[in-house]
Amino acid sequence: MENENKESKSNGMELLENVIKSNMENIEQNIKLQFAIDDHMTLLNDLKIILEDGQSINNETIVFFKLVQTKITELIASIPTQTEMVLSKETKDYLDSFVKNIKWKKKFIWSGIGVFVFAVVVLITSVNFSINWYKESIKAKSELRQDILNEIADEGKKIYDENEIKILSENTQVIQLWIRNNPKKAEDFLRFKDGYKASKENE
Repeated sequence: MENENKESKSNGMELLENVIKSNMENIEQNIKLQFAIDDHMTLLNDLKIILEDGQSINNETIVFFKLVQTKITELIASIPTQTEMVLSKETKDYLDSFVKNIKWKKKFIWSGIGVFVFAVVVLITSVNFSINWYKESIKAKSELRQDILNEIADEGKKIYDENEIKILSENTQVIQLWIRNNPKKAEDFLRFKDGYKASKENE
């Protein structure tokens, strides 16, 4: 019987160690997830800074367009409506460079919009992936823990508090020591124990 108690205690301790190990792995996975979320937040902040820089450039471009539009309006207003005008080479060169500049600014604006849309898609995808990964990780850990508990229950075993097992072991050692030191008095105790055990088995 003492060997059975030791074996049961050993199995119980082993199962308890497995549960503790599973909890430690779960904590490690949570830490890794926190690092992944921090990395995503850093990426988001970098994208935010890039977009803010792009917005600043866009604002400067809009101011430039308004200034150019004002200049064009003033230029058009200053042109006589019935006078044939021959543009100088400098004017033609200026207008050509102006048209090229406008085309370049439009391309830059569309590029900024493309970067913004791409950043939003990356952010949504990253958040969705992180959430799904976290849920699956928690689900797997919960299922593993439940499988262990079910296996313990199927074997007719239970998980006990380590302190209770320690107290029970100490009490058992004290009783065994008392029985060895008081064999005559121990006979009454052993008869009581056998009777109690028999009554439990009859129930």
